Amino acid sequence: MRFDHLMHWVPDLDQAIKEYGDLGFPVQRGGQHPGLGTHNAVWRSPPAYLELIGVRDRFEAAAAMGAHWPRLEALLASGGGAGRFAVHVENVQAVVDMLRSEGIDVSDPRPGSAKQEDGTTASWTAAAVQGGPPWAPFFINYGMSLAERTKFLGAAERAPQPWQIDRLVVETPDPVSSARWLSRVLGVTPEAGTTNVPLEGANVEFREGDSDRVTRVLIGGSNPPSGEVAGLSVDAG
Repeated sequence: MRFDHLMHWVPDLDQAIKEYGDLGFPVQRGGQHPGLGTHNAVWRSPPAYLELIGVRDRFEAAAAMGAHWPRLEALLASGGGAGRFAVHVENVQAVVDMLRSEGIDVSDPRPGSAKQEDGTTASWTAAAVQGGPPWAPFFINYGMSLAERTKFLGAAERAPQPWQIDRLVVETPDPVSSARWLSRVLGVTPEAGTTNVPLEGANVEFREGDSDRVTRVLIGGSNPPSGEVAGLSVDAG
């Protein structure tokens, strides 16, 4: 398992692209998600990325998301913020079977796609943990191994990225219990004496607070930008 991406829900995608760009992050416009009423843009640090995602068709999005829509609508109305994060796995169905055998509720694997601005289509298969906290992970595969995807994304980059996502900081009312829960889902052991959960690509750190979502992304590398965009802080790790 490896950290793949964090979903950052933004009220205005164009404005968020501008604000990330003003900070110094080279964001690339992505595409539209058929049937979901959403569109996105990304800042890549291969193989991981930060996804800026907004609603382009409110009625389509509300219909697609069902019971999850009111919470998302409230998040966007408050100025935006982080949603779930994705974990890349080699076999989504195998992970689903393993988690279910351990009593963890997880959805069936479902196909997804995004129609890019250049006319191409990106596709994947994903399954999400059910009944957990709003920051709970989902598991994803793009039809290739992690090594193949890393090579593919690296070749597609216009220039090497000087920064990388090092850590997600989750603000939650009970950091200890949250760290234990995520460790069980990921099949790892929390760092001794901490509420840090190790995950290849980006550790997850829990801190006490009321928002119950990822509030900060810590960036590694030489002199990374710092700032806040639509309810999410990005700063040096």
